[in-house]
Formats: sequence, C-alpha cells, structure tokens
Amino acid sequence: MNTPPYLHRYFKKLYPIRPSWRAVRLLCYGLIALLLCTWGLYHRTQTILSRQLDQLAVQSLPSDGPDPTLNIRLSRAKGWPFGAWRELSGVSFHTHLNGADVVGATATLILGGNWLDWARTITTQTKLPLRMPQSTILRLVRNGESLTLRLNKTRLLISKSMMPCPALTARCHNHTMPLYRAYFHIAQLEIAASHLPYTVTLSRPTGSIRFAPQSLVRPDPALQDRALLSASITAERLSYPDTMLKEFDITHLRTQFALLPNLYSAASHTPSQTAQPNLLLRLRLHELSATFRPLAASEQNTPPPHLSLGGTLYVPSFSGVISVSLTNWQSPLHLLIQSQWFQQNVPMSLRSLCHELMTNPRMETLATRPLTVSIPLDHGVPPGLSSSSTRLHSLAEHLRKLDPTP
Repeated sequence: MNTPPYLHRYFKKLYPIRPSWRAVRLLCYGLIALLLCTWGLYHRTQTILSRQLDQLAVQSLPSDGPDPTLNIRLSRAKGWPFGAWRELSGVSFHTHLNGADVVGATATLILGGNWLDWARTITTQTKLPLRMPQSTILRLVRNGESLTLRLNKTRLLISKSMMPCPALTARCHNHTMPLYRAYFHIAQLEIAASHLPYTVTLSRPTGSIRFAPQSLVRPDPALQDRALLSASITAERLSYPDTMLKEFDITHLRTQFALLPNLYSAASHTPSQTAQPNLLLRLRLHELSATFRPLAASEQNTPPPHLSLGGTLYVPSFSGVISVSLTNWQSPLHLLIQSQWFQQNVPMSLRSLCHELMTNPRMETLATRPLTVSIPLDHGVPPGLSSSSTRLHSLAEHLRKLDPTP
C-alpha cells in the first residue's frame, strides 16, 4: 500500500532531520568514554582521599602537645559520576594548644566534593574541601574557662603550608613554621562563653582565618610581631538578648583582628592596670563595625547609626584602650539615656550631664559629624563599671570632654 503524498509531506515537515545511526553510535561511545573517564578519576580521587583521611588530624588540627586524635565511626565513598567525596559519620576530635584542650564533634562530615569543587581546590592551592551539613560543636577549655561554638551548615577550605622563619634567631624547627589557612561559610554560628550571660548568634558569617601556631608558655622574642592568629570575617546579622542590644537590629558586621604574643618586659612596658606581665596575648583590633537599626518605629527617615571600634587589648583580661566612632548617633544615644538599664545603673550626676549634652543647641550642628572617643577598658568594661559597683566617675570624666559648651 502506497503512502498518500499529503501524508508523506506532513511527516517530512514533522521530522525534517533524521539522525543517522552513525551519529547515534558516536554519541553513545562518547557517553561511555566519559563515564569510564569519570569512573577512573573517581577511583583515583578516592585513593587520594584515603591517604588524606589518614593524615586528616595532622594536616587540619594544629597541636603543641601530643598528636591530635580523630575518631570516625563510619566512612563511605560516594559521588560518582558527579564528583568524589567521603561521607564520614560520627566524627570527633581532640587536640591541645598552649594549655587549652580543644574538642569537637559533628554527626556528618563530607570530605571532598563535585568536580567543580576539586577544580577550584586545585586552582586555589587549598586542600581538603570540607562540608558539615549538620550541627557541629567546638569547645575550648583552659584554666576552668570555656568557649563553645555551635556551627550549622558549614563549608570549609583548609590548607597547610610551611613558611620560613621571620628571623634567624627564632626557635623554629628546620627554619620553617607551619601556617594554616581556612576559608569558611557558615549558615549560623552560636557563641557561648563562661563570662557571657547569653549566647551570641551570627547569621551567615563568612571569611578567612590565618593561624601560625607558636608557644605562649615560652614566647619567642623574635616572633613578637608575628600574628598567632588573624582573621577577616563578615556576617549579615548579630543577635544577643541583652537588655540594651535587644532594642536594635544589628546588621552588616565586619571585623578584622590579629592575636599576637604579649612579651612583657620592664624596658618596653610600664606596669599599669591595662598591661600586666601575666597576660599572654595582645588583641590588635583593626576593625569591628556594625549597623544598629532601632527596632522601635521612627518618625524621621534618617540613616541608621553605624558603630566602629578599633584599638589594642590584652587578653584574657580584655584591658586596654579602644577608639569608638559612631555616625548618626543622636537616635541611639536618646534610646540609651531613656533605657531602663541607664536609669538603674548610671549615677544621677552622669545622667544629668548626658541630658545637658543632648539638649545643648550646639548638638544640632554636631549631629552630622561622627562621635569619636577613646575609652580605657578594664576587664572589658570602662573603669568604675562593674556588677558590684555602678559608680561611673571615670567614664563621666571622659564624657565631660565631649561637652560642646565653650
């Protein structure tokens, strides 16, 4: 039976191009070759992951004491054909740094990634792409004080390299020092410490950390200007249920800081309340800034205040001097003066001084300028402010210098 001409023309328009069997065979052969290549690359990468897994504790966990320990309950190879990774279940570790015990645990740790992750790792010369899709706990304990971090949905790129000693007199093994770098992205970070009454929560912190371990028990004078740890971190939002801070939406956080060994000597330091020989570290705060948006509705459409801090503090007492710069400061200062905390903890004389400052006519001309002041700190608070004493005479003297009255 012959096909009618009109049906022949219809099917010719519907399927104008018929793929040849040769093209189909070539496409199938190409797919098979691609799968075979990825299969071989997958097994090769899994072999590399196995070797790196054996050295994971040494490569990723710095220690100045016994070798760090890493416990893994279960390891499974996954990823083909889209990548190569190891899914580690029931992971915990323990290491020791300068008299502090550092422990951590996570339910799942993914070592490796897809082929794009591996290409990025090779081009940036980093190692061990790590993902922790579930909650991870890190805890540091030293002399009865503790610091606990809870990380949710964490992604890390960790590398270890060796750098030359900064000076020939430095006590370095084989004239080199280890240097650890970590680039991270965390969905949410919770920070709890012994001296904090509440938990600090950071949303989407991102940044990098550079760690060059050295002894703090026997500090090396040749390394006094070499940062033990430096970091650059940004976060979208900070939450802290304190009486004062809960009145603000704190956003656009940014910090850059460095921790250096504190080498005390009578020639270079003068004994004072802010510099003592038993302190171990110097915190050089290059920047700590955030935008404070009042949660209360405002009738005026004014930009939100922005706070910036900088200075040098001695750790762990957090004593030193910091500089504070505040833009668009009138609204938060009004809220502070009217707050219940200010009324209960600040002496009447200082409250009167603040009211006089805010009602002074010259304040209108100063409103467009940033408010900048240097404040000494003793154990993290200005002198005279503590839980047992609310006399703020030292702080009052500093505020009197801001009086715009000629």
